Amino acid sequence: MRWGIAVFGLVCLFFSGIKTVCGQIVMPYSGLPKYEIGAQLNGLQLNGPVVGGSFGLGGRFGFNYNQYVSLDSDLSVYNFGGDRLNTVAGFLGARVGYTSQQFGVYAKLRPGFIHFPSSPELVPPVTRPASHFVFDTGFVMVRYLENHMYLRFEVGRTFVNYGGGSYSDSVTGQVTHLGVPGGVSVGFGVGAHW
Repeated sequence: MRWGIAVFGLVCLFFSGIKTVCGQIVMPYSGLPKYEIGAQLNGLQLNGPVVGGSFGLGGRFGFNYNQYVSLDSDLSVYNFGGDRLNTVAGFLGARVGYTSQQFGVYAKLRPGFIHFPSSPELVPPVTRPASHFVFDTGFVMVRYLENHMYLRFEVGRTFVNYGGGSYSDSVTGQVTHLGVPGGVSVGFGVGAHW
């Protein structure tokens, strides 16, 4: 939890520094997309105590602070530990890069959370507590269309903080190490911009 608070503080410090340094370039241009809202199909492959992948559905919102810095958020559901969409992941963070009238190319740095369901398929350290700090990094490409629609593709690494130590299954004797393993994420989205 302390790690999550520290990263959140660093993200806030980053945005306050960007506002100070880039204050003179806040939205002086016209015709560039400022707001984005849409739906997204995500793929997430996790490592560590939860080994496996899942496709998920989600919604997203973006705010282009200026031509170079954006706020990016995403809330998605997956089906880890069951056959229903019952795992929730949410992210809110920075998207830094370049925005034009036709396209955007960015790097993303988004802290967030992932909430796993109570499931016999998941080891107890994953479900107790059920929510864990997540940090999502990667690259985003957006194609802005003339009819106020956009297409978005992203690829990245997602790190889940499961805590320290290890877990030994009393039946099989298998040892599962916790920690902060990295997984792989991909996403494709469509939506509107204005």
